[in-house]
Amino acid sequence: MKYFNDKEAILLNLEDNTEKELLKKLGRKNKPQVVIIDGPDGTEKSTIVENMIKRLEEKNSLKIIFNKFKRKRNDDKRFEKPLKEYEWLFRKQVVEEINKRIVEFMDEDIIILDKSPYCEYFYQKTKSFDRGYITPYRNHKMEKEIFKYKDIIDNAIIIFLENKECWNNYIERETKKSNKGHKTSYETLNEEEYMDMNTSYHCVLFEDKNIRFILPFEEEIEDILVNGRR
Repeated sequence: MKYFNDKEAILLNLEDNTEKELLKKLGRKNKPQVVIIDGPDGTEKSTIVENMIKRLEEKNSLKIIFNKFKRKRNDDKRFEKPLKEYEWLFRKQVVEEINKRIVEFMDEDIIILDKSPYCEYFYQKTKSFDRGYITPYRNHKMEKEIFKYKDIIDNAIIIFLENKECWNNYIERETKKSNKGHKTSYETLNEEEYMDMNTSYHCVLFEDKNIRFILPFEEEIEDILVNGRR
């Protein structure tokens, strides 16, 4: 049986009485809505989210939190280079930080993420990402963290972005990072490997939800958030 603290529980699909009791306990008038803008690398998720938040706050007086907790390779010497002993732990901590983005909030109306913890599942299931660093058992341990908040994500609004320029955006971004000496989470993919990842990055894990597949039109995303449509 899963245990959720009050802040985690309020994000679940609850019965009315339970929800009212939790809101009172948390000192809230309304239930925060989790929104995940998802899609492969290069679909400009972060840029779209930041532009959209600014307009939503100005036009609709909504309080929005966009957490950016992130695990980087240079946070720990063990992770600076991919090693079979520690790579699984680094990837697990990457997911832990994404999960933290979901449940760290105060009085905001919307909790918005520019990726879901499931992204790591897609990466691990893509042949191009398999560098032989993670054993099946350690991958299993990672998946426990990946699916930790599945019940919350099942109650979220999911918007899956598509972008015809995603490969060009991806390789341009990775090249800039490399030129500046930044350590990336994964080794840069070539175009064939990237398209393999892109194909694998589907929404099978959101199978019970009505996912919106859209090009990065910020106005349409705003309409979904303001009106609560899925």
